[in-house]
Amino acid sequence: MKAVNKFNLKLGKLSLPMSCYKAVDNTTSVWAKEVTKINGKIYKVQRKPFVVLDNGEELEVDKTQIYKAYEKDNGEMALFTKDEQSQLLKKGSSREWEIQAVTDRTMFDELSFQKDGIVAMPELDKKKELLNKKNLKWFAMLKAGLSEKVMVAQILYKNVEYPVAITNMGDKLLIRFIHYKEEIREMGEVELPELTEQEKEQARAFVNQHYKPDFDVGSFENKTYEQTMKLINSRGQEVEDSKVEETIEMENPFEL
Repeated sequence: MKAVNKFNLKLGKLSLPMSCYKAVDNTTSVWAKEVTKINGKIYKVQRKPFVVLDNGEELEVDKTQIYKAYEKDNGEMALFTKDEQSQLLKKGSSREWEIQAVTDRTMFDELSFQKDGIVAMPELDKKKELLNKKNLKWFAMLKAGLSEKVMVAQILYKNVEYPVAITNMGDKLLIRFIHYKEEIREMGEVELPELTEQEKEQARAFVNQHYKPDFDVGSFENKTYEQTMKLINSRGQEVEDSKVEETIEMENPFEL
């Protein structure tokens, strides 16, 4: 299994070399290629657009002759025109979300969820004050009944069908998209050494040194744009390569 990133995890005196692996495969997604058909043969469309024929010749392609190619279960290609594809995929979003079950949050771990999430709250109409009050009351009662549980449903959202988990979040509901079971990769087990009670106590004491219950996660800032513009504006200057230093033998970082 190929690592997608390697890094050193640092906490106090502790420095651990780590590897990251892709935890989810988009096995349920359907991907298309842009192709064209010339004399019965299918060619991949390059950006101009043009194709490279078998003899190496480049041939420009009219955009009206570009198709979307999908691989069938038997490995053959199925071609769709733009109009056919729009009809194939044009499903929109569900207008009715039917809850199929209410279950415990413990049914899901963090890997169950996709990155994106959306929030929901009652839609209010300024001209229907009484109806607004009624719907807000029902919404408040739903949240109270839901408490720490989660509602699950399968919906169509922006042309894609997702299972979703709906939970309380402040005065709103949080909708989180769930990965299909077959999308989550089998990572294999890591055999960890058995720890003595003394080692466990050392580890807990070490971590608690860095425990900050009042830490403000909002203090993190997204500086990607500023850093990127700084690099762009300094074009022509040398940029030093950053390297992860090799971890060497060290004293026990858990000893206080």
